[in-house]
Amino acid sequence: MRKIIMIFMFFALTVFAQNVISGKELFEKSKLLNNKKVVVIGECIGDIIKYEDDIWVNIKTQDGYFIGVVLNKKEAEKIKYLGRYRVKGDIIKVVGIFHSNCPVHFGEMDIHSNKIEVLQRGEIYEEKIQKKKVFLSLILSFTILFFIYYFHRVAPKDSGE
Repeated sequence: MRKIIMIFMFFALTVFAQNVISGKELFEKSKLLNNKKVVVIGECIGDIIKYEDDIWVNIKTQDGYFIGVVLNKKEAEKIKYLGRYRVKGDIIKVVGIFHSNCPVHFGEMDIHSNKIEVLQRGEIYEEKIQKKKVFLSLILSFTILFFIYYFHRVAPKDSGE
């Protein structure tokens, strides 16, 4: 009986599992995937843009491609961090309809999603300043200033004769 349950669970997981599509595959097969349900994983980046009733967020897929995702307000509230300088954005799983030439959003390539899942919460990074590099830059700055002063004030000038 235990084996039958295990086989049934394996079958159920494989039937209902959704294959995650890479950004490269999404762009290369955009005509084939147009108006189809897709699953994409990526980091939220940039800003959240509100347009009428829709909310737009850009994601960077794991292989470095960028795609816009259209969400409703309730789903957009799940996003806490957006990637930018010193901030790692939330990693989300997007399930939605892919449009290679969206008729609603001026022909943009996007995914209309009613459901997202936050897989990993983003975080804010502290900027680390290395003391050695600060010290070296100060030494180089003073060295350059010394040579500028020397060649413009102290060094003998050519009389031009």
